[in-house]
Amino acid sequence: MKVFLDADASPITHIVIDECRRLNLKLVIVKNFSQQIQSDYPSIVDVDISPEAADLYIVNNLEPFDLVITQDIGLSALCLSKRAYVMNFFGKSINDLNIEYHLATRHVNKVLRNQKIYSKNKKRKSSDNGDFSFELRTFLESHLQ
Repeated sequence: MKVFLDADASPITHIVIDECRRLNLKLVIVKNFSQQIQSDYPSIVDVDISPEAADLYIVNNLEPFDLVITQDIGLSALCLSKRAYVMNFFGKSINDLNIEYHLATRHVNKVLRNQKIYSKNKKRKSSDNGDFSFELRTFLESHLQ
């Protein structure tokens, strides 16, 4: 199993690096060249700044049963179609049972934004990092046995 991190605006990069290092898992961080990520452990892939460059790299390089960590619902759907596991930045699993809900929610939010109606984004709490770390560790350990 490889772990791919869609690092665009990722608040959990250091957590993913630490967990993958602890379990000696291959980690591929995909980011556009404007982001600065320094670490000697993962493979860091720089892609063009175009909107879908990181997504395309991930989809073209993942294999069934790899884990993709992303907030991008469109990317999540593509990864599921390739039989990969998907987790968001809050540690929640995106899967075949809930992807349609997430896609529908994304669509409704886009329609509302086009009408100049904006929802309030909930701010990330420090406890969210702890929750993510626990969920990632639990997932990785259960899938390595």
